[in-house]
Amino acid sequence: MTPFEPYDPNSLPPEDNDNGVPIDADNADDSVDVPEMQSFEDDYTGEAVVSEEQVAAINDVSGGSEYGYTPYVPPLSYNDEVPDYSSAAGQDFESLSVAQMLGLFRRAPMQTWRAFVAVAKTPAPREGAVRSDAAQFYPRPYPGAVYPPGVSLPYYGSPEYGAQPVVAADELPADTEQEKALPKWLEALQLILRVAALGIALWGSSILAGTPNAFRTETGQLDTGAPYLIGSFLIWLVSELIGSDIGEWWRRFTSSQPRTSESLQSVNEYPARASAWSGIHPVRVLFAIMGLLLSLLAWRYTLGNNFTTEGFWAWVGSIALWVAAVAPAHWRPDVMWRKRPTVNLLSLRQHLPTIVALLAIMAFGAFFRLSNLEQVPPEMTSDHVEKLLDSQRVLDGTHQVFFPNNGGREPAQMYFMALLSQVPGLGMNFTTLKLLTVIEGLLTLPALWWMGREIIGRKERRLGNIVGLLLAALVAASYWHTVLSRLALRIVLTPLVVSLLLIYLSRAMRYNRRADFIKAGLVIGFGLYTYQAARILPVVVVIGIALAFLVKARKDRPRTDYLTNFAVLVLVALVVFVPLFAFSIQSPNDFWRRTSGRLLGDDIITLTDTDGNITERNATVEERIQAFNTNMPVLLSNIRSALLMWNWKGDVAWINGAPNYPTMDVLAGSLLILGAAAWLARMIRRRDVVDWLLPVAIFVLLLPSAFSIAYPIENPSATRTSGTLPEVYLLAALPLALMLRSLIRLMPRYVGPLIAVIIAGYCVVTSYVANAAVYFNPYVTAYLDSALPYSEAGRVLREFNESVGSDGNGFMIGYAYWWDHRAVGLDAGLVDWPNGIISTADIPSILAATSVDVTRYRFDPTKDMMFFYAAEDADTQLRLQAYFPTGFWQEYISYQPEDHYKIFRVPPLGIEGFNQWLIDNGIEPPLPALPPE
Repeated sequence: MTPFEPYDPNSLPPEDNDNGVPIDADNADDSVDVPEMQSFEDDYTGEAVVSEEQVAAINDVSGGSEYGYTPYVPPLSYNDEVPDYSSAAGQDFESLSVAQMLGLFRRAPMQTWRAFVAVAKTPAPREGAVRSDAAQFYPRPYPGAVYPPGVSLPYYGSPEYGAQPVVAADELPADTEQEKALPKWLEALQLILRVAALGIALWGSSILAGTPNAFRTETGQLDTGAPYLIGSFLIWLVSELIGSDIGEWWRRFTSSQPRTSESLQSVNEYPARASAWSGIHPVRVLFAIMGLLLSLLAWRYTLGNNFTTEGFWAWVGSIALWVAAVAPAHWRPDVMWRKRPTVNLLSLRQHLPTIVALLAIMAFGAFFRLSNLEQVPPEMTSDHVEKLLDSQRVLDGTHQVFFPNNGGREPAQMYFMALLSQVPGLGMNFTTLKLLTVIEGLLTLPALWWMGREIIGRKERRLGNIVGLLLAALVAASYWHTVLSRLALRIVLTPLVVSLLLIYLSRAMRYNRRADFIKAGLVIGFGLYTYQAARILPVVVVIGIALAFLVKARKDRPRTDYLTNFAVLVLVALVVFVPLFAFSIQSPNDFWRRTSGRLLGDDIITLTDTDGNITERNATVEERIQAFNTNMPVLLSNIRSALLMWNWKGDVAWINGAPNYPTMDVLAGSLLILGAAAWLARMIRRRDVVDWLLPVAIFVLLLPSAFSIAYPIENPSATRTSGTLPEVYLLAALPLALMLRSLIRLMPRYVGPLIAVIIAGYCVVTSYVANAAVYFNPYVTAYLDSALPYSEAGRVLREFNESVGSDGNGFMIGYAYWWDHRAVGLDAGLVDWPNGIISTADIPSILAATSVDVTRYRFDPTKDMMFFYAAEDADTQLRLQAYFPTGFWQEYISYQPEDHYKIFRVPPLGIEGFNQWLIDNGIEPPLPALPPE
């Protein structure tokens, strides 16, 4: 085939495109914005010349700009004869770039001028049909050819272009951004209604919030404020009808036929093709076989809940090989090298405002999350202790796949913490653990911006960019996300995982491209190593792909591609999941302990007979049905409570937030109500399958909290519902973005954007002030009221060790519902401090054993001893006085008056005195007596 031979669709092997098979027209981007592809032929090549504007538009359709290749346009030869564009057909002149027009003007000035005048007099194009002849304009590039500098156009059906049909400029769907502009008076009326809706929503949300520290009731606040929120919802819906054709809305909503841009296959049929598996390249088969072998090795060498060296590298290698086996053609190394990203200063300038805004948002989020980080949250809990000790065990060489202690936890956070603790100046402590989650929270902000852009879609790029920036800014100011970011627990990874999944899942649903399915599979697979709430994400994926399959795929070919790509997604996710899957098979109780629900009752029924013997049996079907009937009302009540958490009443647990405060502030909560109305109108107007995914995802991701049937008090949980945070803040960002867009359209060119930025900044700062007030006041107060003063006790222990004692001479006597000795040691800088004593009766034997210890925790009888014990533990005090008559006790009042404790100090016993003390308590001295002087 010559470099410019017309392209034959049957000449390509199936694997040459994105999915390994030719892409169906039904999978085309329904947001195509391509100038009309009327062309003129270059006399030298006989091929079509396409303008740079058309090339840029095709890049948007095909992903060319995303993957970085340069499309090719055959150049005009100076010896070519210039066509006459002065006729009606001279509209082709409109497709020329400025450079091509100047070249024509130099060669034929009069003809060029006549063509220019003809185009100027041509009326605006009207709505037309989708062109199906675009393929003939694209020459197939010759692999070895050296093309002149400029733009090169990929051949139609190439993996870069994706074999997608083209929509002309006069064929854009009526709801694209450029078509949405209303007459100014109508847009002003719409804006007035929307501002009024926001004001009413703010009033209703203020009623729900009540006065600070006031007792709120459903009859006093919720029932009073809810009508205002409902009214604002309805007013926003009325504003959506401004300038809209209600009849057209209804026809779209009830029609079973897709819109023009969703049914391109009907006017652009492709030749029949062979089975998707008939043309698989042998290299792909080899990669799959090697990947399967390494997956089996990964399974074998991670059994026993341990990442061995062989198992880890087999796991990593299996993932790489399986991805290579199913990867799209443009992921080949040679293609990726040709498409490597380059710095484009012009593009950088165009995106500079967005980059600056995003950096400012991240700086703002960092300020909120890093302010007074060492003091807030003030104290560790046992969960934090377990994280730090598990991370230390990772450094010590214990590389578990799953950490079954403390109820069972996914491993990613422990490995991240182990890595971060090695940074000079940090170490294994509570502050470093908080810093880790702050970093993870900050990384979520750009992912949220990206998610906003992708879900809004390419039809409305500018609106998507505004929504993404506002989404990131509102979350940066969010008290809910700040709590998760500073909480020092692995929960903060959930919003990040959900954001990335929705990015790739929305692209997969819209475009049915193999690459997006692979990335979604990787996100799910690795997300399962972060937090247990991520285990419900496969349900979101199944529903999303099912929606796309039922709504977008109208013919067999796209349906087959959806099913094939979905199978690839599942395969990739399973390959990543292999080590965890092996553990779940080996220890199912440990793996499912935190996520097992009770909607159908308990699996095992425990019975006690008259003699007190305990027996167990499996639950019967009748007992399951009875449990379902009993638990269903509880589940429905939990769902209601979860849906009210954003505006009315949130988590009651002091560690997860200020008890009973809504998770969103008054402004963000009001915008959420309006965003629900705006999204409903968007779902009806656009009929974009991704729009339908969002409310489904919100509902599904509420279920981990709603399924807390045994303990309804734990619902709503700000941590288990953290997967809904990206979606609800996206809904909150949308109405604000729509109002700002209307303002920009109504104001003069430079004044509108400036005022919009000021208003957006004011809204974000207002939200921050409200959220900071909640975080640094009621949240910190509730935290201190319930937390224990480990930091103060750790400081006392550290000062004792550095002065008259040693690391092995301090002890803590246990007491019911009191301190965790490991937390005291961690706050003293002793990661593995072992000196917790359960019973005072064990003191002699423990001192005897530790006196010959070879670690840093050896008891030294020549130095002072110190014992921590509860202030109300009178028995321990009497026993210590009996053991050490020369000792004395002292009561410490911490920064929380109710958290006082006592310390018993003992002067040095000396080796001889210590040996005699052991003999007096019935223990053989392990230390030899000192030789006489």
